[in-house]
Amino acid sequence: MEFGTAVRSFANFFTSRTHQTKIETTLSDMAVLLSGVVQGSGIGPLMFLVYINELIYILEEFDIKVKLFADDVKMYMKIINDTDIVQLQRVVTFLVDWQLSISVDKCCVLNIGLQATASHITILTVYCPLYHRHAI
Repeated sequence: MEFGTAVRSFANFFTSRTHQTKIETTLSDMAVLLSGVVQGSGIGPLMFLVYINELIYILEEFDIKVKLFADDVKMYMKIINDTDIVQLQRVVTFLVDWQLSISVDKCCVLNIGLQATASHITILTVYCPLYHRHAI
């Protein structure tokens, strides 16, 4: 396969895509896919890895640490002052702009130290509670 042919194949895979579900003999209406990788496709797992690995590098530019397991992403960062909170909000906005959903209801603030720097952090208008742990 020539280089140009491979590039065209990838471009075709990501443009003008539709999806339809079949249950027994019944087909759903066709839906246009705006983003994501089609499940069950042969190239889908490779595209997911390319996508998720790039996300790590982007988040590291925001000083976000990332841990991956299968299709789950855990993100964390050290917040020392209000500037760090603003940085976190910028990251959240970036992810939402790129249609990456965040389970904000699973977020929390873990304070390690003698003083709580904040009683909570609000992400996408969701209150994230403080869990305080005193330093040893």
